[in-house]
Amino acid sequence: MTSLKDLLVSTNFDAAVKDMSAFIEETVSKQSGITGIALKGAMAAATKVDSDIVTKGSRRLLPEMADSLDGLWQDYKANGGATDFGAHLEANSSSALDAILNVADRNANNINVPGLDKVYKGVRGKAAKVIEQELPKIGQLIEKHAQ
Repeated sequence: MTSLKDLLVSTNFDAAVKDMSAFIEETVSKQSGITGIALKGAMAAATKVDSDIVTKGSRRLLPEMADSLDGLWQDYKANGGATDFGAHLEANSSSALDAILNVADRNANNINVPGLDKVYKGVRGKAAKVIEQELPKIGQLIEKHAQ
């Protein structure tokens, strides 16, 4: 069976990057309270370093995320894809969240911009909660571009 990464980066990669970037920006902008303050502050700090950082990050991390989620994708496809990949991620939220956060953590360890690694560490827990809530939309976005 074809890997999720191969499907995602084959023909629709630019559209997937564009959609993922928009999704990230929208998700951060709709946060409120302490989580919203923290995530919006982190986004502001990151975009101050590079105004196109969300798109560049999506382009770099999306293939790694697809690799990391491939086991869940293969399971989803083997079971006939009865619902949608977002529902499958939600039903397997612990594994899906671990897969996504492992990619983020691994890349955060390689940040060579002073201060950004500290910003990431400061918002990681809050971001994990947001990502878990958004798993259905993340899965739907990935599936849309992996067809």
